Amino acid sequence: MSNVFLVGVDGGGTKCRVRIRHADGTLVGEAEGGTANVFAGVEAATATIVATVQRVLREGGLGAEALPQCYAGLGLAGANVTSVAEAFCAGGLPFAAYGLETDAVTACRGAFGGGDGAIAILGTGSAYAVRVGDAVTLLGGWGMLVSDQGSGADLGRRALAAALLALDGVLPREGLCEAVLGEFSGSAPAIVEFASTALPRDFGRFAPLVWDHADAGDATANRLIEESLAAIEPMLQRALDLGAPALALLGGLAPRYRPRLSPHLGRRIVEPLGDAMEGGLDLARAVFAARQGAR
Repeated sequence: MSNVFLVGVDGGGTKCRVRIRHADGTLVGEAEGGTANVFAGVEAATATIVATVQRVLREGGLGAEALPQCYAGLGLAGANVTSVAEAFCAGGLPFAAYGLETDAVTACRGAFGGGDGAIAILGTGSAYAVRVGDAVTLLGGWGMLVSDQGSGADLGRRALAAALLALDGVLPREGLCEAVLGEFSGSAPAIVEFASTALPRDFGRFAPLVWDHADAGDATANRLIEESLAAIEPMLQRALDLGAPALALLGGLAPRYRPRLSPHLGRRIVEPLGDAMEGGLDLARAVFAARQGAR
């Protein structure tokens, strides 16, 4: 086996996933760690990445001495914010070399095997990435407060807003609204107190409730989903307009949205070839090749 190791890192807001392969593609192993969102903390993200890589190496029968033989492709949430990415790179990592991209870009690499295409991440958050030749375009993904329309967090937040309207008598107090109110004992102040400190994942836990009630025919739930689709579909169309030959939907809500897409978009959806860790490995191979070419 080669003494060169390729490391693919998928670092999101809730967990960090690492897969390591030998240069010939043979799997060393993979593992999962805590958050690696650089926007939430550069030092903590760095520590999580290194610890998770060391865990994979250790479980593969290798020690810390293998770290300088690693070429890493890092796909990290928050890396699309220039100042944060610069702060992360300034901290250094114990690898031979590494490349850094936002997790949406490495997810796109993985979904299309390093080729052209576009992905929509529809999970707790939402983001889009388009790769056509050497051009990479990011759409959305700026967080729930100003972006991430159609995400689980956005859908959950709007479900709480609908419940408050039901208390005011504007919407029927039934179905989805009644179910949400039941989580807070029918108390508007309790909803407000929850929302004042809630993180995206906290809002996101109400998204399945919206979908379940929509499937049961609840009018309010279906309206919320239609509003989400009204935000998602223009983003998918924009990706096609930028030259993407196909679209892949990723994230926990992708299977829910896919059957509801307009037919002209649905026909352009394909199954992803690989996951975001494979996308990180694709970046790692490019980093290794560039280093070899520079010698």
